[in-house]
Amino acid sequence: MESKPTVLLVDDEKPMLEWLGLLLEENGYAVTCFGDPWEALQWARENGPKVLVSDIRMPGMTGLELFREVKEAVPGVAGIMITAYSSVETAVKAIREGAEDYIVKPFKADHLLSAIEKALGRRRPAAGGSGPGVEPRGGFDFSSIIGSSAPMMELLENVGRVADQPSTVLITGESGTGKELIARALHYNSRRADKPFLGVNCGSLSRNLLESELFGHVKGSFTGAHRDKEGLMTAAGEGTFFLDEVSEMDRELQVKLLRALQERQIRPVGGNTTLPFRARLVCATNRELERMVSAGEFREDLYYRLNVIPLRVPPLRERRGDIRLLVDYFVKRGGFNKTFSKEALQRLEERGWPGNVRELENLVERLCVMTTETVICPERHPAHFRDAPARGGGEGEAGRGEAPALPSSLEEMERAWVLYTLEHRAGGNKTRAAELLGINPSTLHRKLGRYGLR
Repeated sequence: MESKPTVLLVDDEKPMLEWLGLLLEENGYAVTCFGDPWEALQWARENGPKVLVSDIRMPGMTGLELFREVKEAVPGVAGIMITAYSSVETAVKAIREGAEDYIVKPFKADHLLSAIEKALGRRRPAAGGSGPGVEPRGGFDFSSIIGSSAPMMELLENVGRVADQPSTVLITGESGTGKELIARALHYNSRRADKPFLGVNCGSLSRNLLESELFGHVKGSFTGAHRDKEGLMTAAGEGTFFLDEVSEMDRELQVKLLRALQERQIRPVGGNTTLPFRARLVCATNRELERMVSAGEFREDLYYRLNVIPLRVPPLRERRGDIRLLVDYFVKRGGFNKTFSKEALQRLEERGWPGNVRELENLVERLCVMTTETVICPERHPAHFRDAPARGGGEGEAGRGEAPALPSSLEEMERAWVLYTLEHRAGGNKTRAAELLGINPSTLHRKLGRYGLR
């Protein structure tokens, strides 16, 4: 009988450690957990784990330092770093030193499981040998993408066709459709799969911070630049660099990005020398770039540079046949002992789903948590699902879903607008939502807590 792959899990936050430990055990891994990196290192030297999953910021020893020590003792170990945004640069260093991937908090369970599966796959012995080798690709792995409808099959066929090409890809689709999943599918089904997959959301950072993240900077180039910093575009090496919500980039940065793509060279902020840009570029947006070009909001020359291979992710209303598969997947992934009645599933299939797969995922989780019965019936659906007439969407924002019941109080109206802005205008990014609402992020945090959604 084949033994379970051993995973060493290290995090000084006990709740996170316990949650991740249960998650990995439920998915077939032999997990050993430590809150102290020194104890974890001693265990690794004696037991030789297949995978190390470690938080980066820990007292006494960083995750990067731990990875170096474990890798010295166990040369074949795969490293996966868990990081907050503020330590992404450290995670990139880990990638360049041999770590397989880094996961940015907050993250979904699927991202970590997929990273571990890929790490183990790349370390399976090659046929006829005993050392580490690349697993031969006999097909394409789309296990993280759920759907068998005609639109999804066409999309995945196109992904498989272009995955190994070096051409720039522009992924378009509404918020919540899964554009990043498609970007990762392009990477992990290509010959670049053993190289870094790095990315940044252009809508979540200020202009100056985004420029520094993309291109890096030299020491002294601006206030607070106390040392040289490598940009993510060069840190991606020969892997894949993912620019999410590229439509939110301002025109000055668009010029610099265009020059980098034309010359395949990166100039750090304040620097006099250039560095090569070797990664494949994959971009995504939930806006219509052609309209933005016509309105003068996006450079036409950059648009044609990015739109070499267009891939459109269909909204959920165009793939209603996948809703039952998605519901079943979300229920099982959450570990819920629940089922949806035939009538409940039918009601879900009738909705317009303006928030697409993300909205469906959140609803399934809400119903599974809040419903005491084993079988979820239509009566358990939110009030606006039961009361508003179900109808499919047409073109444009107004036709993307059902008309919700009007709020009965000012407080309900505020709540509806805050959640709409967070989900549909800011794509789930709280910092961006706070900017759009004209409030401080801390104020938004308190409001979400009052709504029970912190």
